[in-house]
Amino acid sequence: MELLNQAPQHLPHTNCRKGSYIHIARDDLQRRDLFKPAQYLRSHLDQLPLFRLRTQATSYIPSHLHLTNDHTYTPYNQRYCPSCLPIQIVCNEPHTFLHCSHSSPLSHPAILSITRALRRYDLCSWSSHILLQQTVIFLGSSPPKLLLKHNKAWTHSTSTTCTQLIYSLQSHFSKHQPSASPGPVLSLI
Repeated sequence: MELLNQAPQHLPHTNCRKGSYIHIARDDLQRRDLFKPAQYLRSHLDQLPLFRLRTQATSYIPSHLHLTNDHTYTPYNQRYCPSCLPIQIVCNEPHTFLHCSHSSPLSHPAILSITRALRRYDLCSWSSHILLQQTVIFLGSSPPKLLLKHNKAWTHSTSTTCTQLIYSLQSHFSKHQPSASPGPVLSLI
């Protein structure tokens, strides 16, 4: 547990894939019921797309890809957003949800829905949350300062919104980006 408390201080200097998830989900990893499935997994919906995004098992966010199309390793800090090139911006979850001109418009309906939910539970407004808190909320976690007794209701009211956002991102990127090749082409010569 001591390592988890120290991890966020060292994260800006790391270039590893796991560092990005620990940085985003730091509050989730410090909860008392860590070994109990997270509330979003216990909801009534199919949460596989959200689970895949949280575990970085997707191909549409470049920071999740270890290998390029030619099967060479790309360092984390060089996994740029293809939509923002020639500006070299690392394409991770916060960038995809909130800053990328190509994909961030898909987040606007989710922001409106989550803003209403925040008001319903008398929490801080969406704009008062920092970037990582906003990303965590998009990934199905509870916002900071939500009372424990409201956790289940929060998940029930926002899980559809989060899942729809992930589905819209998946379909958007599958339409606008070429699919990765299955592997190197073998020569018969």
